[in-house]
Amino acid sequence: MEQETKGLDHGHGGEIFALSEAEREQILDFSVNINPLGMSPRGRKAVLSHFDREAGRYPDASCRQMKEALARHYGVPASAVTCGNGATELMYALVRAVRPSAVYVPAPSFSEYRFAAEAGGVPVHSFLLDSRKRFAPMDETFLASLPVHPMLYLGHPNNPDGQILSREQFRRFAEAAGSKEGWLVIDESFIDFLGTEYSYAREIEACPQVVVLFSLTKFYAVPGLRIGAAFSSPAVAEAIARQLCPWNVNGPVQLYISEAVQDAPYIEASRAYVRDERMRMEAAFRRMPGLRVYDGTVNFFLLQLTGGMTGADLSERLRPYHLKIRRCANYEGLDDTFFRVAVRKREENEQLLSALGKVFNE
Repeated sequence: MEQETKGLDHGHGGEIFALSEAEREQILDFSVNINPLGMSPRGRKAVLSHFDREAGRYPDASCRQMKEALARHYGVPASAVTCGNGATELMYALVRAVRPSAVYVPAPSFSEYRFAAEAGGVPVHSFLLDSRKRFAPMDETFLASLPVHPMLYLGHPNNPDGQILSREQFRRFAEAAGSKEGWLVIDESFIDFLGTEYSYAREIEACPQVVVLFSLTKFYAVPGLRIGAAFSSPAVAEAIARQLCPWNVNGPVQLYISEAVQDAPYIEASRAYVRDERMRMEAAFRRMPGLRVYDGTVNFFLLQLTGGMTGADLSERLRPYHLKIRRCANYEGLDDTFFRVAVRKREENEQLLSALGKVFNE
């Protein structure tokens, strides 16, 4: 266990706005992990058909229709659902709502777990994940000495490695949090690429100390509209809601998600496409010299350069091909030999594979 370091930036994928407009138009951005099939046709049709109505009135501040749709889709009570302007807004609101004594985050993992706690004035500690053991925690002994009212984070699948959380690990962390009257927060922002049957959302009734977060922008391909959800006990859901601004979720995205989660052909096609394309890309990556491929489960890969090149070097060499990767040097526990790439459309993936093949054989 290590006390969290300061000074890390919020760098995320998709940060292309420092580029010129011409560069933005040309670039293929593999740093963002969005459904390559794009928006749900059913959801998109609903929004376009009713855009003037939704844009011309205040949205439902309670997100009633969307909560009911999410509750049906994920198998939880509507009273357990809180909707946010992306999952990140809910992370910040959760800290203010329950006021934990300390927050414990895995490393590497999504940086906003840490920044949300720091913004709330809460001490943050990190526990390292072992890249040699499928990114399981190196040491869980800290669970025996947690303070009262801790908050523990786990990714399922974790970003950036894509590993899923075992039932045994979930149980150990949930029991440790519950024994200290704390909370276990499971970030399931990418779970929809696997299926709702993999989710821990249905555990909230038996484990009231568990909060499950969803970033609905990833699978449903609307990062610009901003939408996320938290599933928790009704008491925690009410506490989170009190920390949110009125009308924090816009009307068009409420309508879109309400319809998109019912778009079964789109959901099934998206999962099948990502599964098949991931297998094809992984086989190609494993044939490349100077590249280590880490096991994963969803729509992105964690890769490591092993031939002396850095992420900065690779980024520069890919610029002539108009390809952007997610360098991982700002993830605690990783360095600039690690990078992450998304699964995109096949022809785009071919451009990446071709460019990498040329770079590694220069």
